[in-house]
Amino acid sequence: MVNYEKLSKSTRTRTAILLLMLYMALAMADLLISFFGGILLGVLLMQFELEAQRFYKRSLSNRSSKTGLFRRYKKLSGDQKILLKAGLQVITTILLLVGIIGNFWGGIISGVLLATIANDIIRNRRKRQHKKEKAAKLNQKAT
Repeated sequence: MVNYEKLSKSTRTRTAILLLMLYMALAMADLLISFFGGILLGVLLMQFELEAQRFYKRSLSNRSSKTGLFRRYKKLSGDQKILLKAGLQVITTILLLVGIIGNFWGGIISGVLLATIANDIIRNRRKRQHKKEKAAKLNQKAT
């Protein structure tokens, strides 16, 4: 252990402040690493789930939703699904800020929600673009 008695009061104060700042920086880095690591894991879990759906496409499509909640979710429009997921993301962010959910688990939930929201938005844009292209082709053939 360092003998602090040989140091002046101002040097001890500066040393204590620097150690406190170092601790705070490391604590924040740990929180950020935990949160963004959770987001990354959530995105990877969603990617794995999408790949598994592609692999088992036939067997999963034959299954019907037995619970009412999943049936109701399937009946929602694409925009309503995106809004529902965005609402869940807002709730997760609030719970993270309040401290009810840990950073890692909040990161996982956020990663899953962000990945599904991004996937839905990309899918909707592709559908709209495909519809525009079809309409343009029909207009060209009509003229």
